Amino acid sequence: MKVVEEVVIKEFRGIRRLRETIKLAKYNLVIGRNNVGKSALLEALYLMAMPWEVSVPLIGKSRLSIISELHGGSHSSLVYGYSGLARITYRLVNNTFSEVVLSPKGLKRILIDNRECNHNEYITHIARSLGVRGGRENIVDIVNRLTFLIPNDTVFNIKLSGSLVSEDVWNSIIKYGLHRRVVEELVNPIVYDRFTEVLIERGALKLRKEVGGDLGPLYIHLADLGDGVERACLSALALEYVKPKLVLWDDIEVAAHPGLIEKLIEWLVRRDWQVVIATHSLDVLLSFIHVSPKDSQILLLRKTPDDVVEARSYSIEEIEEFIDRGIDVRKIVDVLEL
Repeated sequence: MKVVEEVVIKEFRGIRRLRETIKLAKYNLVIGRNNVGKSALLEALYLMAMPWEVSVPLIGKSRLSIISELHGGSHSSLVYGYSGLARITYRLVNNTFSEVVLSPKGLKRILIDNRECNHNEYITHIARSLGVRGGRENIVDIVNRLTFLIPNDTVFNIKLSGSLVSEDVWNSIIKYGLHRRVVEELVNPIVYDRFTEVLIERGALKLRKEVGGDLGPLYIHLADLGDGVERACLSALALEYVKPKLVLWDDIEVAAHPGLIEKLIEWLVRRDWQVVIATHSLDVLLSFIHVSPKDSQILLLRKTPDDVVEARSYSIEEIEEFIDRGIDVRKIVDVLEL
């Protein structure tokens, strides 16, 4: 399902404003040079669900705190030039609008359809927009799980690993077979060894490895398979557990080889959620083209000298035309004037 149709960003992080409204597909690959606003776009979308001081599942901190800590720890880092107000406006799937206004001290106000509202009204509005049903407690929980950001941050991964091995979370993961599913769909297709599941041994995540002959199974530290596989497993387990409707993954290529990148994209596309991936890696671009998800776009960002972000949308077919014309894929960004 789709959650956000369009987003408008003003005075948020390094984005002074957008040249035009950014329209989103179900599956979006955001690409461009460093410091053009890719991460800021993901973070702006992340704040759509419960942008006040309430803990996000698994992370134990609010969305505002998570983003602030990625950029020095102060809420003022979320406002362009550290002063004034940042505004993020979302058009949701039923053509209604929500808006988040930030000051250097944090959340200033929230609005629905240009009307200031309280937290309960905001939650109800988001739930109705997405067709969420159930009791109040269930609605609040679903809205809080609505968006999930995976940043390129070592501290975040450490926190995620610690949360996953907590008793309540891990019992839920085992109950629904997520510890096996992630291994079957992500790990085994890209490694030589045969693993059966992720498990906890002495407080650490390990993989159960099948060994031939008379030897019993071995238990391999997840970290021993490399940073890329570890990050992919942790992120996939978190996403399977939280079940967000909008997945935001920054620098998906970090420490991952091309085979793992493609499997990650295939895995994301098989689920019914909206996805926005940010990257500056051409390996990710090529993998996205190869997977060719329906209702997708490649969104290329460019920032002008006065910090106005321009976004240009290309279909997979349009990018393939550049490749078919013999243009070196490493120069596509230059050809598109980005």
